[in-house]
Amino acid sequence: MLGSKDVKKMIHKEFENAYNIQIKESNLSPEKIHASEASRCTRLAYYERKNPLPPDSNTTISVLMKDNIRRLFGNITSEYKVDTLSILSSADMIVDKEYVVKFEIVSKLPTTPHPRDLLYLNACLFAFDKVDGILIYTNIDGETVEFSLTRNNRMLQEIIRRAKILSTLLKEERVPIVEPSELCLSCKYYERCYAQERKNSSLGFLGLGKNG
Repeated sequence: MLGSKDVKKMIHKEFENAYNIQIKESNLSPEKIHASEASRCTRLAYYERKNPLPPDSNTTISVLMKDNIRRLFGNITSEYKVDTLSILSSADMIVDKEYVVKFEIVSKLPTTPHPRDLLYLNACLFAFDKVDGILIYTNIDGETVEFSLTRNNRMLQEIIRRAKILSTLLKEERVPIVEPSELCLSCKYYERCYAQERKNSSLGFLGLGKNG
């Protein structure tokens, strides 16, 4: 607190305002699906468009940092058209007019790339008509790990399938089915997907309590 003002709250509000300026997916037509939407949980993407909750501080800062990286290198955006559907992609960087680069800021460097990041990068390769891509994970200490990807038709068909499903559900205003994963635990929409009621029990694990 500084006098009667809650400075921390004011700073968070400024971050939130900047975040809202950068996130424009909710303003897109259902005929335009961003690769970031199609590569993540479909229900999450639907809620972000139809009934979004405010982002937490970590999400806000992460998005703003990645957006600044894109701005630094030109914020390049392209699309891949399938009939009337457009799948939008944004590249963090294109090196030597040949390699598409995607950055991900993480708390812990992974030993294998996350499937959603591979799907997104693969969509970028088709949108920008490139063959090879590089996925770079970096943590707050500046440590990095890199993975390479060659354009893959099977992965493209998967993201097209997911984009078409999301597009249809948005038009019909139908909430997608739940896609259970470890990411659900940190999702801000967790309580919309999973009813939870905590009860204390004297029966013990699996109902096997102590005798007596």
